[in-house]
Amino acid sequence: MTKKFIYLLSAITAMEVVTIFAQEGTTKVAEGTLMLRNKTYQLAHAVAYESTIDEEDAVVAVLSGQPVASEMLKEARAAEKDGGEGDFRRPYLKLVFKKTGELKYWSAAAGGTQIGRHGGSGATAELKLADGRATGKANQPVEADSMFPTNFDVRFSVALLKAGEELPASIPKKRGPAANVKPTVTGIFKGNGKDAKLAYVSARWGEPFGGKPGIVLVFTEKDHSKDTKPDFNAAFGKFGSALIISLHEDGDIYGCEVVHSAHQKQGFSSIGSIEMSGFTYDEGKVEGELTANGPVDTFGEKWEVKIKFAAPLGEIPKEYQVAESSETRAKPSAAEKSEEEIESNESKPAAGGLKAQDIP
Repeated sequence: MTKKFIYLLSAITAMEVVTIFAQEGTTKVAEGTLMLRNKTYQLAHAVAYESTIDEEDAVVAVLSGQPVASEMLKEARAAEKDGGEGDFRRPYLKLVFKKTGELKYWSAAAGGTQIGRHGGSGATAELKLADGRATGKANQPVEADSMFPTNFDVRFSVALLKAGEELPASIPKKRGPAANVKPTVTGIFKGNGKDAKLAYVSARWGEPFGGKPGIVLVFTEKDHSKDTKPDFNAAFGKFGSALIISLHEDGDIYGCEVVHSAHQKQGFSSIGSIEMSGFTYDEGKVEGELTANGPVDTFGEKWEVKIKFAAPLGEIPKEYQVAESSETRAKPSAAEKSEEEIESNESKPAAGGLKAQDIP
């Protein structure tokens, strides 16, 4: 296969990248965008580490929409050493370099789509290892003949984790009591081009999923604060247009129900279409931003959402607690995927959806 990659490794280039970062603020370790299936995602976080891939030493740079947790990086490294690929919170772009700076391949995932090891494309990449840091940039132009158009333009400058070094362990979140904060939600929620104003939001604990505690966020047009089952009733339109999100404490979404008065199909699941960014749960409250990264077509119904929110969330009830010894559900290894595997889950039933016994 003719290599189309351009491999550059020079101190001058690295200095140029560092200068750009210095001009725009030294706090930035990464910035750029990933376009996958005609949707654009912002990548503002990065981690770089030494690893063993295909029995060769490698340097990996992962740019993502959310910070990479220590536990997730540890699992990814172990998978890579065993011939797998590892996994990260979506959206993310993974750049794998040889120790010489040559780009071996890249992979990416966002929403319900994942592209496995991808080489031989028009990507260009630069990497400089100096003073304990990995600095570089990468670009992939859109290929007109590609079945799934992909594009990225990113740059990064971050401390390099040597073999055996790990990220600091995640700090346990301080749960409850519920903070004395007013629930707020702002942004847009459209159905077939028509606006609906989501004015109310609540957060409460739900049943565990995948061996982890679950959180349910309910966004509605009408006040649902006094309802004992707001997620259930909102799903049937009792509070006007609504959005019901099921997620874990780290912001990983596993359920999404869409209800909009402009839709003919009242209430459907679309878990592969929505992303959470800037999510935090600490000291009795949750906050973050939800976006579908543009219009989405689900079962012929178009919808779009981009909202910011904050809501109190107290102690987890005993019936929803998960024992410390419980193991989380094993994730499929990317090693089992083909060189370019496309997974599309945009219209799969939401795992956190309604139960059969709840339906009237």
